[in-house]
Amino acid sequence: MTVLVFKTNMVCAGCKQTVGNALSGFGEAIRWNADLDDCDKILRVETAGIASSAIIRVMHEAGFMCEELV
Repeated sequence: MTVLVFKTNMVCAGCKQTVGNALSGFGEAIRWNADLDDCDKILRVETAGIASSAIIRVMHEAGFMCEELV
């Protein structure tokens, strides 16, 4: 498993719900959590084979800024 970490612009529980709906398209291939208390509004995604670019694309399509932190 790989943990990918992203900076986002999520601000509320509604944003987390929207992101959850968007990420559900990956099915059980990922587990994720978001830390909205962090200044970078961190999204952590645990996956065994989904590229970070796919996560970023889905986040952008859902209306959110998403940038991988390395």
